[in-house]
Amino acid sequence: MQNEVNDGFIASNYKSGPSKKKIVINEILRFLIVFASSAIYSISVAWFLEPANLISIGLTAVGQIIHYFVPSVPVGVWTLITNIPLCIIGVKFVSPRFVLFTIISVVIQSILLMGWIPVPEFIEAELGDNKLFLAIIAGLFCGVGIAIALRYGMSTGGVDIVAQALLIKKNISIGTVSTVVNIILAVIYGGLIQNNWSITLYTFIFIILISIVVDKIHTGYNAVRVDVITNYSEEVSNALITGIARGCTILDVKGAYTHEKKYDVFMVISLYELEKAKKIINAVDPDAWITVIPVKRIIGAFFKHTII
Repeated sequence: MQNEVNDGFIASNYKSGPSKKKIVINEILRFLIVFASSAIYSISVAWFLEPANLISIGLTAVGQIIHYFVPSVPVGVWTLITNIPLCIIGVKFVSPRFVLFTIISVVIQSILLMGWIPVPEFIEAELGDNKLFLAIIAGLFCGVGIAIALRYGMSTGGVDIVAQALLIKKNISIGTVSTVVNIILAVIYGGLIQNNWSITLYTFIFIILISIVVDKIHTGYNAVRVDVITNYSEEVSNALITGIARGCTILDVKGAYTHEKKYDVFMVISLYELEKAKKIINAVDPDAWITVIPVKRIIGAFFKHTII
C-alpha cells in the first residue's frame, strides 16, 4: 500500500509538473522579492551613501562616476544604460529568466534613485557627518538587498551578473568578485577623482560589510550531503532524482539497537535545493530520518543548476 501511495505521489507531483496556479503565485512572489530587494538597495544609497558623500558599488558606482562628469543626466539613467551589455552576458552564461528579473530590478532602482526616496531629516541633521556609521548601515542594508535577490534567483544588476556567471562556470565566490571590482571603483572615485582618500577608506568598510552579508545569506552553491534513512529507498530516490535532477546512492544499513534493516539514500545537493529535497522526502516517507552534512569540496562532476 505504501509503495502504491508513493508511486502515485511521484507521478502526480513530479512528472506532471506544477499547476498553472502555483506558477502564477511563484511569479508574483518573485516580483515582490525583486521589488523588496531593489527598494532595500535603493534606500541604502539614498539614505546613507549620498548623505555621507560615499560611492556605491557596481554599476551604480559607475553611474555616480559618469554623473560626476555629466551631471545633467541622473545616476539612475546611467545605471540603466550600463547594465545593458552585462544583461546580455547574463542571458548567455546564467539564464534568461535571471536576467529578466534583474532588468526589472534595475528599472525599479533607476526610478527610485531619481528622487523618489525622501531622506529622513534626522539622517541629514544628526548623522550626516558620521561617515563611519553611515557606511556601516549602508553596507548592511545594501548587502541584505543584494543577497535576498541572489538567494531567490535574481540580482540587483551590474557586477552581480558577472559574479553569478563566474560562480557557475568557475566556482568563484560572488563576494570575492564583487569586492575586487568595487575596491577598484572606490579607489578611482575617492582617490583619483575626488582626491579624498577618506571617501575611499570609508567605502572599503561599506564594501567589506556587503561582501560578508552576501556570502552569509546567499548560499545557493554551497553543497551539502543529505542522508535519508528509510524503508522505501526506491521511492525516495526516484522522487529525488525526478524532483531535483540529481543522482542518489543507496546503501544497505542496519540499526545498532533494533537490528532492523533499512536503507541509506544519500545525495549531494546545493544548499538552496535542501528545502525542496526535504519536502519530497517527507511526502514519500514521513518517518524518514534525515541528516544534513556540509560538503567542503567536491572532486568530480557536480552540475551547478541555473538558479532560476
